Amino acid sequence: MKIAVIGAGIGGLTTAGLLYQTGHDVKVYEKRNNLDQVGSGLGIGSNVLKALKPYKMAYAIEQEGQPLRKMELRSNLNEFLNTLKMDQNDEENITIHRNVLHEILKTHVPYERIHLDHKLKETKQNADSVRLYFENGVEEQFDLVIAADGLNSTLRKQIYPKSTPKYAGYTCFRGVVKESLPIDKHTALEYWGHKGRFGIVPLKDDEIYWFCTMTAKENDLQYKSFEKPHLQAYFNQFPEEVRKILDAQEETGILHHDIYDINPLKSFVSGRVVLLGDAAHATTPNMGQGAGQAIEDAVTLTNLMNEKPIDAALNRYDKLRVKHTKKVILKSRKIGKSGQVSSTLKIKLRNKALKTKSSKSLSKKVKFLQKAKLK
Repeated sequence: MKIAVIGAGIGGLTTAGLLYQTGHDVKVYEKRNNLDQVGSGLGIGSNVLKALKPYKMAYAIEQEGQPLRKMELRSNLNEFLNTLKMDQNDEENITIHRNVLHEILKTHVPYERIHLDHKLKETKQNADSVRLYFENGVEEQFDLVIAADGLNSTLRKQIYPKSTPKYAGYTCFRGVVKESLPIDKHTALEYWGHKGRFGIVPLKDDEIYWFCTMTAKENDLQYKSFEKPHLQAYFNQFPEEVRKILDAQEETGILHHDIYDINPLKSFVSGRVVLLGDAAHATTPNMGQGAGQAIEDAVTLTNLMNEKPIDAALNRYDKLRVKHTKKVILKSRKIGKSGQVSSTLKIKLRNKALKTKSSKSLSKKVKFLQKAKLK
């Protein structure tokens, strides 16, 4: 099939690479004039690695990843709250730098098939094709168009005009440092306190990905002005590991974004246009599943298109991915809401509830991620 992929992020490049590998005529269109990535670290769950196993890109991703076995929740006073085990069935979860993952994915799409400076303007479709119109004057027709153009997807807006990003109520800072801390390299840490949350996630080669979240107004000017010294002052009462991470962070290289998701959609398919990744189901990062779910979308769509006629494949993709990703959006939203509570009473109640739960029962709440059907 002749297929257009709109967007050259993780979801778009994964999809293009898999479809090209399985014999489809694929072109990728990116509105920016380069493929540079601005990002830090991310997690790739065993559910995603297992899904990728039949395809060539899986090995390189595993090789560049840092195995992660558990995540410890602690209070801002370093009081142990609970552990989320990630290797319950001896299946590997990894962390990886976003730039490294993106570079791997790029190698699976021939360079001449990636078209930069192509911002989508309009689409027109009939029963079995879609014509694309770009702002630079280019027009082309395809059998299938895959929208992997992110949170602010142009194609999602055309299909669902009322589907707009929903602000989660908190803002986030991120960075990557080279720092050797006396921590388990296979354990992520999160500290929850009334001022917000701070996460420490090991990457390969003694790099550490960190993030912090604070409850804030959307586009809050106070936090927009924050730099390294502001973060150091803000988290100066958090445990020593947090202070060491911020001390090691360079003055530049700190990323800042407000956090959004979208309300679950009823369908990801409109004729011959398919939504994928954040364009379909943008979620808050509380479960570390944003990139992973985009990759699962790509694998599922590719598997189905290799086994079924196109209409049957799209119907099955829609049935599988809409239901599953809705759970991810709502579960992640709930975790974020719990993590961001700031009143002393609510924090006491939350922490008590976390400490009384067994690690096994906590892990069961995310076990559905391993049960996603991919065809």
